[in-house]
Amino acid sequence: MSVEAATPKESLSATARPVAAAAVAGFFTGAVIGGIGGRLAMFVLRLTSDPSLHGLKTDDDFTIGIFSGETLFLVIVTTVLGIIGGLVYLVVRGWLPDRARPWLFGGLTGIVGGATVIRPGGIDFTLLDPLPLAVAMFIALPAVYGVAVSLLIERFLARDSAFSRSKVGIAGLVLLLPLALFGPIGLAVGALIVAVVMLGRASPEIASLWTSPPVAWIGRAGLTAVAVVWGVALVRDVIEVL
Repeated sequence: MSVEAATPKESLSATARPVAAAAVAGFFTGAVIGGIGGRLAMFVLRLTSDPSLHGLKTDDDFTIGIFSGETLFLVIVTTVLGIIGGLVYLVVRGWLPDRARPWLFGGLTGIVGGATVIRPGGIDFTLLDPLPLAVAMFIALPAVYGVAVSLLIERFLARDSAFSRSKVGIAGLVLLLPLALFGPIGLAVGALIVAVVMLGRASPEIASLWTSPPVAWIGRAGLTAVAVVWGVALVRDVIEVL
């Protein structure tokens, strides 16, 4: 019994669909958890901090206690970062144990995100009160994002998912366009990640090599190194803040 070869259109769809899934998952999780969640965290800290801080600018130039155009800008930035994070997950997911993927990726994003946001000496982690709550929330938010984007991408990639069966799922590729907001660097990073993913999907040999034990262990070692370096920075900053 012969098996019909996939048409070029079907091959392109099968190759591009995972990228679209990562973009859609990153879009929603970045906007909701990073953008809206981050702004709500600042609102909670405004309620628990000295009222005199109302109206002051944070380290990232957001006005404490006020929802304005700055809030929309925050949502846009975290949405784009969420899309990039989704693409990164798509690249490294083959190196992570299946059942542990969400928790490992969440741990990584929590460490990197926390180390990026928590900066000793600024208003955010000097005048806001209580500081342990501020530190906990801004480590938890990127960690929750990592878990959520992993779970959502895995759901989208499942063969029985509506996303996999839908003919319009590939339209999610349009969500890669906001990467242009980061200029040439954003476009270059996005293009590189997309190229790696699509090349792996298009070539079974490259796909099997990318997830082969030697490459997987090298990848895991690299991810561990990232976690250690950023983890040391995070611990140092948290100790200085508290």
